[in-house]
Amino acid sequence: MKLLHLLFLLTFSINIPAQYSELCNISNSEKIDSEKIDIDDLLCIAKNADTPFTIFYTLASWCEPCRLHFPDAVDLEKTGKVNLFVILVESETDKRVVNAINFIKSYSKNIKYGVLKNEVYGTKTGKRNNKFVTQITPARFELIDDYGKFIVVDKSGTILFVSNWKDYDKDWKNAKKND
Repeated sequence: MKLLHLLFLLTFSINIPAQYSELCNISNSEKIDSEKIDIDDLLCIAKNADTPFTIFYTLASWCEPCRLHFPDAVDLEKTGKVNLFVILVESETDKRVVNAINFIKSYSKNIKYGVLKNEVYGTKTGKRNNKFVTQITPARFELIDDYGKFIVVDKSGTILFVSNWKDYDKDWKNAKKND
């Protein structure tokens, strides 16, 4: 419930400019249909957004919680107040990453996404995610290496919130549970 409260409090109109790729010097993967990103790129996207906050969502194709809560992220985007940017944690060379991209596109072809850079995060999914989560999680939050995270970054590049499974009140399958 804490997660949903924060996300709905932050339902400001977030509009990432179409030219963020150029402004942030983000390159495309040569291996898959995706941009390649790292933490600096994400912070640049947030800093160049038209509104004060940007929400990112991490996704692995095989991750049940990621898939289960992805519709919640899409629903936030459908309000017209949030621009969704999905972070693919699988490697550019992992055959499963194409499944993640297809999963995203099955909801909408307009959802923005990027794959974590192999040259920064390596190719083993667990190690990639661990390195990324360690980089993105501020010290004031508990560092939990899980997937399906909502990450809120403000226009100054400050990471305001990083979710984890504990934000679902011990029932990660039901984010919309009423107490």
